[in-house]
Amino acid sequence: MRAIIEIFLAILFTVISGTTVLNLSSQTIKKEALLKVQKGLPSLESFIKND
Repeated sequence: MRAIIEIFLAILFTVISGTTVLNLSSQTIKKEALLKVQKGLPSLESFIKND
């Protein structure tokens, strides 16, 4: 019974620590993605106009 509780707590801790890391990394990824999209839009528009 104690082993089951320890495994459950370990999974819970992993999920909690994993989500905080994901939230922090997703914020930086969103900022980078926005910058790339803003830089990429003019070239995309010119590519569409050339067709």
